[in-house]
Amino acid sequence: MIKLEHTLFSLPFVLISALMSLKYAQSSYENFSFSWMVFVWIILCLFGARSAGMTLNRIIDASVDKLNPRTANREIPAGKISKKESWYFSIAGILLLIFSAFQLPKICQLLLPIPIIWVWAYPYLKRYTWFCHFFLGTTLGGAALGAWIAVSGAFNHIAPFYLFFAITFWVGAFDIIYAIGDLDFDREKNLNSVPAKFGKENSLRIVKFLHFLTILLLYLFGESLALGLFYKIGLLVFFAGLVYEQLLAKKDKLEAAFFTVNSWLGVILLSFLISDLVF
Repeated sequence: MIKLEHTLFSLPFVLISALMSLKYAQSSYENFSFSWMVFVWIILCLFGARSAGMTLNRIIDASVDKLNPRTANREIPAGKISKKESWYFSIAGILLLIFSAFQLPKICQLLLPIPIIWVWAYPYLKRYTWFCHFFLGTTLGGAALGAWIAVSGAFNHIAPFYLFFAITFWVGAFDIIYAIGDLDFDREKNLNSVPAKFGKENSLRIVKFLHFLTILLLYLFGESLALGLFYKIGLLVFFAGLVYEQLLAKKDKLEAAFFTVNSWLGVILLSFLISDLVF
């Protein structure tokens, strides 16, 4: 029900944020101490929150998924996994998030209610507003913000906020592409999405604008941290991937545009960023 490879949407950006937070803290604070176990706890936080969020989404949407031919065969509406089992799994994810966050700086513990509320709230939003795509973006963007403070213990630079909004717009864009496949169903059932509200062609125009904002913000992220040539090359490859995604979406190859392309973009950018730091 929950595909491990979907973590590739958020994990690379979480690692990008954590690595740059470490680099900044080491260069800025003379007595800064660090344990690589922090990265383990960050990844476990992400895994717990994401598992809980995706499972809650499946539980809350089960009645809607059952009516949609595209999603009727999902595990809960198809009876392959019970709601009871799914509740146990989502609670386990939240407990993993809480336990892991308590191994991190105090500020991470104080902010814990935010991700817990966020993963609960998202599935309900499409019943009320087409802004749901961007709210989903903030959940992944918030993971990158959390990774920054988990390493440095504070919001001490503008860079993670550039990354937060870049991820928010990037995720919002590919979630809009994903929603194109349900345009007719959403209209019929009075569910809210950008495609249901504005139609396919206007939605693709909005995606292009969101991709522009994503690249701009990722560029500002790199500039604010004085990243060099390798990062800029990675950003060009990232941009090319977004253009390819738009072409696929225009040809109604939504699964390839939504999953195949986006699951690699973060990995590519992370690889070029690490190259930048090393070389």
